[in-house]
Amino acid sequence: MQSSLRFKSIGRILRERRLITEDALKEALDKQKESGLHLGQILIDLGYISEEQLLKALGIQSRMDVVDLEKLSIPRQVIEKIPAAIARLYNIAPISFKENILTVAISDPLNFSILDDLRFMFNCSIDSKLATQTAISDTIKKYYGRELDSVDDIFTEISEKIPDLFEDSDKIKNIDELASQLPIVQLLNLILIQAIKKKASDIHFEPFADEFKIRYRLDGVLYDIINPPKELHLPIASRIKVMANLNIAETRLPQDGRAFVKITGRMVDLRVSTLPTIFGESLVIRILDKATVQLSLDDLGLEDDIKMLFRRLIKKPYGIVLSTGPTGCGKTTTQYSCLAEINKIEYKIITVEDPVEFDLPGLIQVSVRPKINLTFPIVLRHMLRQDPDIIMVGEIRDTETVQMAIHAALTGHLVFSTLHTNDAPSAITRLIDMGVEPFLIASSIEGILAQRLVRRICDNCRQEYTPAQKKLDELGISPDAARSKKFYRGRGCDNCNNSGYKGRAGIFELLVLNEDLRDMILDRAPAIELRVQAIKSGMRTLREDGLLKVSRGVTTLDELIVITSSYI
Repeated sequence: MQSSLRFKSIGRILRERRLITEDALKEALDKQKESGLHLGQILIDLGYISEEQLLKALGIQSRMDVVDLEKLSIPRQVIEKIPAAIARLYNIAPISFKENILTVAISDPLNFSILDDLRFMFNCSIDSKLATQTAISDTIKKYYGRELDSVDDIFTEISEKIPDLFEDSDKIKNIDELASQLPIVQLLNLILIQAIKKKASDIHFEPFADEFKIRYRLDGVLYDIINPPKELHLPIASRIKVMANLNIAETRLPQDGRAFVKITGRMVDLRVSTLPTIFGESLVIRILDKATVQLSLDDLGLEDDIKMLFRRLIKKPYGIVLSTGPTGCGKTTTQYSCLAEINKIEYKIITVEDPVEFDLPGLIQVSVRPKINLTFPIVLRHMLRQDPDIIMVGEIRDTETVQMAIHAALTGHLVFSTLHTNDAPSAITRLIDMGVEPFLIASSIEGILAQRLVRRICDNCRQEYTPAQKKLDELGISPDAARSKKFYRGRGCDNCNNSGYKGRAGIFELLVLNEDLRDMILDRAPAIELRVQAIKSGMRTLREDGLLKVSRGVTTLDELIVITSSYI
């Protein structure tokens, strides 16, 4: 009977065990459509089943053993394996620890990410049993005592367990031992898990004279997370270097490394950079989480008319399509979105990057390695012998790279690349400054997309307001025009770290070359004249595109002013 019920829905299992009627199941399913809650919890709330009956059904469905925590006496050494903060954060109760297998009680058998996080955090195998939510909560209270109120408390609890192994940081022979201490591993893993759950793009570990700061970059802005004791800098730095396969004893020179970890149920790519400072090594972890990046032109934030023009550009048989803007404005995401759009079986697509950021199926991707003289120009030269249809060059950095890219475009290849310029017309003059002949630019460039990222207003605390006229004047909005528009901002809430913003959106400026612009390029016209002509030809500027998003309540006037402050 039990085996026949496996792999069935929880409602059907309860029905076949005659714990609920068909009418009760239909009622619960209707409420589930409205609320989105778990069916089992709805049935409990309606009074049709008990928590224990649901647990037994979940055990049958998931093939997991059900455990009665009230009848267990859990050894103190097992309780100490999991800090109280972690037990409460994940709603788990440790049961046993034998032969490097930690057995825990959970209440939701479908939340696989919990087990993945625990494996990563404690570096051991995890076995799970089912227990009721009430029993787990009671067990946590019984064995751990008081509740912790904040993430700071969680860090503090783990930090207090870290032994003071060093008084003299020059004792290099002990660094390996220090980096492998369980409390150090737990502390760093918790920092990583929290960063990924908050969708941080970077984690900064910064030593100063009398303090040690850890900061997350969220939506382009750095936030203080915790300031651990200064003594924790060396063990945390050592652990990070171990993860990234860096030289743990080298503290005088910068190092770059990479690590892949499985957190919250998915593989996450971590890029590690170290920099020696007068107070110790500053470390930054760049988090490349595919789950937070949507590689689709429809998700970039392009207005419909711009998106239509841009789609025409990226489907041309040859030529160069450039993405421009400052570091961290989403250029690489745009390039990958273009490749994802045109990635078809009939095309051979090769990329050269420093380094490869996302693995796209169907693409040949090459990472440059300057230490062995595998540079952009050398890879480009050999790429052309691989019979590609489409090429992506991660970044145009020097004259040789741009000359090779132009040669590829003029010999029948579609080339994507990025450039650091303030706006789209400036990309033309930048290429001329790099020594490229104007006739080559006019012949090869098809379009240039300049972009920025603006923070989105938090949906949870968005409110309408009337901006000061000074702000409107900065963006050229007259009082009459302002009266016909609505403006929004976030008041700040727990959902957005009291910033008023949650997530980011792109603003864009698309320059499509036409005959008038090509003639001006041949005459070496300055960027300002190219800009005037592009606007006459229909180009919408970054600020104009941003104002469209302001009018729709996507972002704020203040954010648009800050992001486009250097924009001319």
